[in-house]
Amino acid sequence: MKNQKEYEQLKRIGLEKPRSYYIPFSEDKKFVYKHKIIDRRSSDRFLSLNGEWLIKEHENIESVCLEEKLTKKIPVPSCVQLFGYDQIQYINTRYPFPFRPPFVPEENPTYHYRTHFEIHLGDWKYYLNFEGVDSAFYVYVNKKFVGYSQISHSTSEFDITPYLQNRKNTLDVVVLKWCASSYLECQDKFRYTGIFRSVYILKRPKEHISDFKIETAMQGSDGQIIVRNDSAVNMNVRCGRERKTATPNETVRFTIKNAKLWTAENPYLYNVVLTANGEKILQRVGIRTSEIIDGIYKINGKHTKLKGVNYHESNPKTGATVTLKDTIRDLKLMKWANVNAIRTSHYPDMPEFYDLCDAYGFYVMDEADVETHGVTAHQCGYKFETWQAFANNGIFDSGVTEREITLYERDKNRTCVVMWSLGNESNYGKMFYEGADYLKEHDSRPVHYENICAMVDKTDYYTKRIDIASRMYAPLGFFNEYLADEKETRPYLLCEYSHAMGNSCGDLQDYWDIIYSNDRFMGGFVWEWCDHAVQTEKGFLYGGDFGETEHDGNFCVDGLVSPDRKIKSNLRELKAVYGGKAREEFTKECKPLSQVKRDASISYELDETGRLISLGDVRFKKSMGINIERAYIDNDRFLGEWRSYEGSKQVAYRTDTEGNRVRVVGAMVKNCLAPILEYEIEYNFFNDGVDITFAYKVADFVSYLPRIGFEFALPKLQQTFEYEGFGPYESYVDKHRASSYGNYRSAAKEEYFHWVKPQETGSHYATTRVLLANGLLVTADKAFSFSVLPYSTQQIKSAAHDFELPVSDGVYVNLDAAMSGVGTASCGPELKEEYRASKTGRITFRLQLYGDEK
Repeated sequence: MKNQKEYEQLKRIGLEKPRSYYIPFSEDKKFVYKHKIIDRRSSDRFLSLNGEWLIKEHENIESVCLEEKLTKKIPVPSCVQLFGYDQIQYINTRYPFPFRPPFVPEENPTYHYRTHFEIHLGDWKYYLNFEGVDSAFYVYVNKKFVGYSQISHSTSEFDITPYLQNRKNTLDVVVLKWCASSYLECQDKFRYTGIFRSVYILKRPKEHISDFKIETAMQGSDGQIIVRNDSAVNMNVRCGRERKTATPNETVRFTIKNAKLWTAENPYLYNVVLTANGEKILQRVGIRTSEIIDGIYKINGKHTKLKGVNYHESNPKTGATVTLKDTIRDLKLMKWANVNAIRTSHYPDMPEFYDLCDAYGFYVMDEADVETHGVTAHQCGYKFETWQAFANNGIFDSGVTEREITLYERDKNRTCVVMWSLGNESNYGKMFYEGADYLKEHDSRPVHYENICAMVDKTDYYTKRIDIASRMYAPLGFFNEYLADEKETRPYLLCEYSHAMGNSCGDLQDYWDIIYSNDRFMGGFVWEWCDHAVQTEKGFLYGGDFGETEHDGNFCVDGLVSPDRKIKSNLRELKAVYGGKAREEFTKECKPLSQVKRDASISYELDETGRLISLGDVRFKKSMGINIERAYIDNDRFLGEWRSYEGSKQVAYRTDTEGNRVRVVGAMVKNCLAPILEYEIEYNFFNDGVDITFAYKVADFVSYLPRIGFEFALPKLQQTFEYEGFGPYESYVDKHRASSYGNYRSAAKEEYFHWVKPQETGSHYATTRVLLANGLLVTADKAFSFSVLPYSTQQIKSAAHDFELPVSDGVYVNLDAAMSGVGTASCGPELKEEYRASKTGRITFRLQLYGDEK
C-alpha cells in the first residue's frame, strides 16, 4: 500500500451520509427484546461479522500487501495491545507521538485484518458498518477499495453492494495506530488500537428508509410525537393504533392523550414503527423536554438536578471493548447508587448504550469525540497559554465540525440524550463554530462545552452558541463568583468534580449542600465511574507497568468502582449524598471516664522512648508508639511536605515516674529537621488498665499532618473486634454519609479494601468504644478515629500495587486523636481547613482488660 497518505488528512472516503442508529427487520418478523432493548441479532437483516479474524502486524502502512498471507488470529472486536501487539500505554494529557500537526510518525504500527463471509446475492443493497475503529482504517472487499474513515468512536457505514460476489467474499481492513485525527483524540485513557466495536452488514431493499427525525412536545396533559421522513421513499408510521404515511421530507404528528412522560425515575417509552418496502424499524420514544428557562435547567418543565458520573467504556480484560453485559452491569450499579445522569466522556459510546439508557432511565450528556489536551504539553511542561493552538488556526476545523455532525446524526432520536457536548479540553475558537451552529440549527437541546472558560482573552465566553456555564474541579467558593457575574445568565454545571481517585470523594456533601441552595445550579458529574487498569494473573496494572517511556502512572485509577466493579467507599458515599440521606454528625456527648480502682497497678512494660510494650497479660506484637503518617491516599499526592517527615522517630527527652504514673516528654524528629511534633504522654496505671493522656503540638512550619495518634500490633490470629462509632463502612471527618453511628462487629481482613494502589483505608470516624480480640477495651474522653487492619501503615505505603502487599504478619491497630479528611485534591481543591487534623490537641485513651465481670 504505497503512497497511501489519506491518514495525513482529515478526509473520510466512500462513506454513507451519517444517519440515526437503527436496525431494520423484515416486516413479517417479530421484534425480539433482550435486556429491555431490541435484540438486534434477532433481525434477519443483520449479519454480524464479529468473531475470529486473521491479522498481521506491520511497522507502517507502506509494507502492507493486500495479497499477503495472514496466519495469526485475533477476536473482533478487540484491542490489539491486549493480544501481544505493540505496547500498552496509559497517558493522560500528552500526545504519545512527536508533535507536528497534522502529521504523525512514519513508524506507525499498522494492522492488516481479514475475514471471510458469505452473501447470497439478491435484489438488495448491503451496508457494512463499523461501530468503532481506532484510529484510521482502509476497507477492501474482494481486494477492491471501498473507503477510508478516521473518527474512532463514530459509526462508519459503507455501501458494499458493487463489490460483492455471490456466496464467498473477503473483507480486508487495514488499521493504523495514528492518523491526523489522533490530534483530536487526546483523551485520558489507555491508548488502544484496533477494531474495538462491532462490525456487521445490513441487508436492505434497494429503495429503503434512510433516515428520520423524531421529536416530542407537550400540550397540557397531552403529548405529541413528531416524525419527519428524511428519506427518498414514502414511510408508513405507526404509533399505538394510529397509522400515518409520511412522504419524503414530510412530518407527521401523533397526539397521545394524558401522556406518560419519560424521566430518569420513570422511563416510559412509546413504540413508533416505521415501514417501507417490506422492511420495518422500531424506534422507542420517550415524551420529554429538555430546556433552559430563565437560567434554570428543566426536564418536562420541572427543575432537575443532574446527579451524574463521567463514563468511559472500559473493561480490565478487554480494554476499550465492552459488551452489552458490561454496560448493563454498570447501569444497574449506577441506579443502585442513585445516579440519574451520565456524561459520555469524552466520546460517543456504542449505540446500544443509548438504547439501554432510554430503557433504564438516565439523562445523558452526549459528548463529541474531541479533545486536544496535548497542545498544552508540547513545549516541555504544562503551558496554559498554548491551549488555543488549534482553536483558531484552522488546521482541524473541518474535522471537529464532522465530529459534531456525526454525533448528532447518530444519536438525534435518543430520548436519553438531553444535551450535547462539543468535546473536552480543547480550548475554544472558530474550530467549534460550525459544529455548534449545526447543533443549534437542527435541535433544541442545550449545547455544553466547558473549556470555553480556558480562553485566554475571554472575548467569546458569553457566546450564545454555548448554553451552560460549566466548570471542572471548581472550588466551593466559585459558586458565589458565578452568582456575582451579572453577565452570566446560563445555569451552572460541574461537568467534572469530586475526583474519585483512590480513597476519595470527601467533598460530595459540601458540594451538594450548595447545589441544592439555588435552582440555577444544575448538579454535576463525578470523575469518574470506574478505575482503568489491565488485569493480569498478578493483578491490576496501570501506567508505567508495561515498560513504556511516557506514561501518567496510576492517574487512570480514579473511579467510584474498581476495574472489576467492586464497590468502593467512594460509591457508597455518592449513593448516600445523591440519595439525599440526611447529614448525620456526631452529637453524642462523651462522658468523663469513670472512676477506677487505683489502689493497685497492673503490670506493664515501657521501652526507653515511652512506648507501651505490654499491659497485664497483653503483650503487643509491635509496641504502642506515636504515628503521624498514613499510607498516602492519592489525594495526598501533592503534599510533598509530608514526604519530608517520613520515617520520623519518637524520642523521649524526659521520663518521670511517680507511683503508678509515668510521664514522658518528647518529640517526633528526623535528621536535618526541627522537631515536627512535640508531645507529652502521661500513663496512669490502675488495677486492670491504664489511662493514656496524650497532649501534642505540631510545629509551626508544618501545614498539617495526615494523622496524629498511636499504632500498635496484635498477633495475626486476633482478627475480630467490636466498636461503637461510624460504620459499617470506612469513614472520615469529610466522608461518613454512607455510615451511621452505632455498634458494629468486624475483622481486620474485612476492613482492608484492596485498592489497586494500596493506601489509607478502614478508618472509622467519631468512635467512642473499641473492644479488641485480646480482650482490650479502648474508650476515651472524646470521640476518636481508629482502624484495625492486617497491614501496618508502612507495609501499605511501601506497596505500589495490591499484589505487592506482604503476607499479613499481624493485626495493626491505630488509635487516632486526629485524622485528616480525604478530600479530592488529586485533581481538585485543597482539603478544607476544617477537615485537617488539628495542630494541637489533648485526649485521654483508656485501655482496660475486659473481663466477664465488666
